[in-house]
Amino acid sequence: MQFLRHFAALLALACVTCVMADDGDGSGLALSRPVLPEPVAGRTHPVDRLIDAYFAEQQIARPAEVVDDRTFARRVSLDLIGRLPDPAAVEALIASDAADRRQRFVEAILDDDWAYGEHWMTFWSDHLRNAYRGTGFIDNGRKQITGWLFASLYENKPYDRFVHELISPVPGSEGFTLGIKWRGVVNESQRKEIQAAQNVAQVFLGTNLKCASCHDSFVNDWTLDEAYALSSVFADEPLEIHHCDKPTGETSEVGFIYPELGTIDADHPRERRMRQLADLIVQRKNGRFARTIVNRLWARLMGRGLVEPLDNMDEPAWNRDLLDWLARDFVEHDYDLRHTLAVIATSQAYQLPADQAPAPGRSDEYVFRGPRVKRMTAEQFVDAVHAVARLESHPDPAGFKKDGRGQGGQLAEIVEFTAAAAESRPNPTAAQLAAVLRDAHWIWNDANAMQAAGNAKAHFRRVFELDAAADHAVVAISADNEFELFVNGQPVAKGQDWSRPGVIHVGPHLRAGTNVIAVTARNGGTDPNPAGLIAVLMTAGDDGKYSSRIITDESWHIVRKPQPGWTTETKDPTGTAALLVAPGNGGPWNIASRVGNSDVVTQSDAAVLWGDRHVVAALQPRDTLQAALGRPNREQVVTRRESKGTLLQALELTNGKTLDSLLREGGRKWIDASAGTDSLVSDLYREALGRHATAAERHVASDLVGDPPSAEGVADLLWVLVLLPEFQLIY
Repeated sequence: MQFLRHFAALLALACVTCVMADDGDGSGLALSRPVLPEPVAGRTHPVDRLIDAYFAEQQIARPAEVVDDRTFARRVSLDLIGRLPDPAAVEALIASDAADRRQRFVEAILDDDWAYGEHWMTFWSDHLRNAYRGTGFIDNGRKQITGWLFASLYENKPYDRFVHELISPVPGSEGFTLGIKWRGVVNESQRKEIQAAQNVAQVFLGTNLKCASCHDSFVNDWTLDEAYALSSVFADEPLEIHHCDKPTGETSEVGFIYPELGTIDADHPRERRMRQLADLIVQRKNGRFARTIVNRLWARLMGRGLVEPLDNMDEPAWNRDLLDWLARDFVEHDYDLRHTLAVIATSQAYQLPADQAPAPGRSDEYVFRGPRVKRMTAEQFVDAVHAVARLESHPDPAGFKKDGRGQGGQLAEIVEFTAAAAESRPNPTAAQLAAVLRDAHWIWNDANAMQAAGNAKAHFRRVFELDAAADHAVVAISADNEFELFVNGQPVAKGQDWSRPGVIHVGPHLRAGTNVIAVTARNGGTDPNPAGLIAVLMTAGDDGKYSSRIITDESWHIVRKPQPGWTTETKDPTGTAALLVAPGNGGPWNIASRVGNSDVVTQSDAAVLWGDRHVVAALQPRDTLQAALGRPNREQVVTRRESKGTLLQALELTNGKTLDSLLREGGRKWIDASAGTDSLVSDLYREALGRHATAAERHVASDLVGDPPSAEGVADLLWVLVLLPEFQLIY
């Protein structure tokens, strides 16, 4: 990220002084340009200049000190990427005497694209009703947007484009406006077009159309006609207005709820109307759009919004200058969400001691004194338990394949979309691929390959040299019946359909010098039947044109008895050449002709590409523990989770099987790596709470763990630690 480079420009902007005035039409939708007060006590950060003026106006004594480095590291790590901070990184922060060490700590956190994407999946899936399974998936009545959403976060897609693609969908984002098709008889206000209007207005404009979707609203000024006008943007045909679920006989017009920003042409087809709506909402003069999201980000980090409730941006902000400064800065930095998060997190206002006073009952009674104490989300708690217990969460196979209702498969979507976002490499054309396959041969390890034994395996290896790394390289491969492909020891793909060769980008796995391609192939069936493997490696130059590098022929070697390291070994111990079975276009496969008459699709096995990567809770379906801790089913938009503890949570944390099994497994993990009771207790406190145990804590914990430590004792100590408010709360 560019935050440090932008910071000088941000401070320069802080010196600008100009009058308060709306830019544009005077509707209140435009952003003002606040006058930034003079710095106090050397605090030059724009947020701090505005907060210092607020404290003076409210006659509040500003806390003398910000929180210490340990507290800051834990707070900002959990807030920005949802993880407990790395203990080594915390010690490095404490040891540093650099004036900008906290800024650099924030920068390093936000530079972790994968962790950022994982964490903010929780926030955005709540807002966008993105679930991996549940109500509505049957009969194609619901569609997840997981792959598109994760890739958008991973690549830090500008927010205006992010929202535009949700309202005017691109491949992968259609599920948001598609909504949920409820089964049975439901109120007319829950038809999918009205859901789309309600959700767009709530999430991106901070206003409630749900009441007005049934009758003129009792909670704001929206009318039934206005709600139906926005809903009609998403309709294929004119909508008949229903008042309290009763048809009125009147047909809705097409319109936008803020006509001063522009109009929508009712004569256009649905897709074009949706594009017009997206254009109107994300335009720069729509200050409400920017205010709504920066208010949500402030609330996420500070525990309370500048405007409350978050979904009613018509309410006054407790600091309108700060709201508009953040919104304008957000727009001027091209709608960069990470930039705004960094601006907030590097302010001393964010680093003040946590405000632990009871929340006021009324919004107009709220006075800012620092960030509110926050609870971990359900996902953060589960991930933190895994981290402290030193457990890995391995992927469920259901995460790589959708069921008959379209549920699951979320990890496969993430693999697909992030690969597309990270790669701009073209595929070879079908004609190019067919031509190279004609030059290759089907090979096997048995001369009688046409009657090979069922379930027989064959292992092959090809060693070759490259003058330079090949950024644009693909392997096209097929086997009758299955293959697993390795490049320089890395498993990169599997396949089970010989009629559709896998076309796998392998450039990142190749290097200048010696390289090894290895393949395990398996024949299917139980009776003798044809078996074979065919593969080609193609590389492309800067012009994007592919040419052949390696083809299956007698230069490949058979590996009769694979030993550890056989996929990286550069010298063949047997010297046995692969046996040629048939030419590339020979029978019974005729693979070159099949490929030449079809589209080439990049294929890879998502589970292989995922590898042994830990699966965070946000990327898994909701379980009993997460449900008890407040993770919603996402049938409705949720823009803030309840932070108060419940009896159900207490019961689940004290008696639930899910947490108990995690802690017991964690106890065994710690024992396996234990260097003794003293070391174990010290490490547990440091990893769980980010600090050293006190003498009293060490005494009690040592008695609980035992000497020598027992797995049961460690599990008990883990349970004690994860139930502490110090663990579950973000101070």
